[in-house]
Amino acid sequence: MPAGDASPPLLSVQHLSVSLQGLPMLVDLSFTCFPHQIVALIGIEGAGKSTLLKAIAGLQRPLTGRIFFAGESIEGLPAWEVVRRGVVYVPEGMRVFPGMTVLENLEVGAYLVRRQLKARLEQACQIFPELKDRLRAPAGVLSGGQQRMVTLARGLMSAPRLLMLDEPFMGLSPKLVQRFCNSFRDLRQAGVTLLISGQLMQRVLNVAEKAYVLEKGRITFSGTGPHLLHDPHLQEIIFPV
Repeated sequence: MPAGDASPPLLSVQHLSVSLQGLPMLVDLSFTCFPHQIVALIGIEGAGKSTLLKAIAGLQRPLTGRIFFAGESIEGLPAWEVVRRGVVYVPEGMRVFPGMTVLENLEVGAYLVRRQLKARLEQACQIFPELKDRLRAPAGVLSGGQQRMVTLARGLMSAPRLLMLDEPFMGLSPKLVQRFCNSFRDLRQAGVTLLISGQLMQRVLNVAEKAYVLEKGRITFSGTGPHLLHDPHLQEIIFPV
């Protein structure tokens, strides 16, 4: 079951500031994710969502601030060490290796946990059963939605404790978006904490225990997902009619 705020946070970002080419992208930003939560990070393009996820993943060095995962500081660690500790980042637009089979694509994700390969593969196929009968097929012949499943399953193969997804719904139909939201519930029940960033996130907000609004590199509002979904300010800036 999702943890409450009385539990120690799994991820704690404290007063984080990041600049790119001299331009401030994140400004004194702080937030937390608790174990087994689905957390939504909402913001328009250019708000700093991808920069934040990259900083947590060890792909972008902060100017100031701290990042704690499971109580340990990770902001100075290389990206591979962040992955080893259980933080996995699936970036916007991540694609499959089209000439490799689905199984080979998934095996790439397990490069740090080779001993767990069989168990990780079983879990990935439980979450995305559509892939079970396509493991020997070239990933490039799958539909767009199935390829997106492969990229998410590949992240799951790394045995994440925290799975960060950047714009996972890009180009997907409403039916597939709902399918993925159901998968997020399954992942949470399997013990994975999810941090999902994006702009058109109405369906994720329906299942998110916590949500943050990011504007111009700052968190300006937070609450439960369903509460933010009906907030007038969020409706105005994110979901205009």
